[in-house]
Amino acid sequence: MFNSLKPSCSYCGSLEAFCFMFKIFKIFILFFSLTIGSCVLAETAVPERIVSLAPSYDEILIELGFQDRIVGVTTSSDYLEEVERAERIGLWSKPNIEKIVALKPDLVLATCFAGQQTAAEKLSALGLRVVTLDETQGIEEIFAKTRQVGDILGIPARTKTLLERMRATVTTTKRLAATVSSRPRVYMETGSNPLFTCGKGSFIHEMIEIAGGKNIAGDIAQPFPRISSEFVINSDPEVIILPYMGRNFGKEALKQRKGWEKIAAIRTGRVYDDIGSQVITIPSPRLVLYGLPALLERIHPEIMPEKTKNE
Repeated sequence: MFNSLKPSCSYCGSLEAFCFMFKIFKIFILFFSLTIGSCVLAETAVPERIVSLAPSYDEILIELGFQDRIVGVTTSSDYLEEVERAERIGLWSKPNIEKIVALKPDLVLATCFAGQQTAAEKLSALGLRVVTLDETQGIEEIFAKTRQVGDILGIPARTKTLLERMRATVTTTKRLAATVSSRPRVYMETGSNPLFTCGKGSFIHEMIEIAGGKNIAGDIAQPFPRISSEFVINSDPEVIILPYMGRNFGKEALKQRKGWEKIAAIRTGRVYDDIGSQVITIPSPRLVLYGLPALLERIHPEIMPEKTKNE
């Protein structure tokens, strides 16, 4: 009678198989957890060797105090003293993959530009961590990109301090510009042959408006439209900004353009070529921190604090 209560051989075999499979399952779970954990750790670890493929990223890293961790930049960043020792890894439009790999970076910051995206895909396939940030259009996108880089670096407190400085600069500029009723017509020449300027939707257009000016191309629904000489003459700007630095297209050259001698800015001597292209054309914290005050000083010199004027 009791023999009927003993487990059958087939039952014992099934139990042993189940125990064996359970052990394998536990080993798999442990391995999977360790693998995922190491990947997460790699993704969240603070980068030690950074390759930056755009000057705007360089400037963000510098303002956040990470310039010593930049090991590679493009030739477009030659103007930055802070990255003089960083390896040049090619052109902004065509970064050299072999040079980047040789630097053994633990983070590569890339743009959405087609030439960089091709490189980014190849670098990712080689196992490098590549982060592509959105292209910047307006001022708020500069804030968002700065915050995003800060998040990647894992430095929330330092990022918050920088963002607060930037926000305070915008607020102060708006407050000073609001103290006057006039809004001079402003022409920002971003290209000379052919002529290009900044239109609605560009960060430079927003800067002009914040600094109390009226962008003559503000109604053009393109960030950086091509325009004609007649358009500028007919718009009759009262202030002209030439962000050229190091080129032979200064304010004296404008006087030689046919019909431009009639423009108010040229007649009154309010043509400025002394700001420098990097200060007001690179979408980074420095554009806000230094570019905005520089624009305000030239659009509304009558309302700038004396301390700022003497600096």
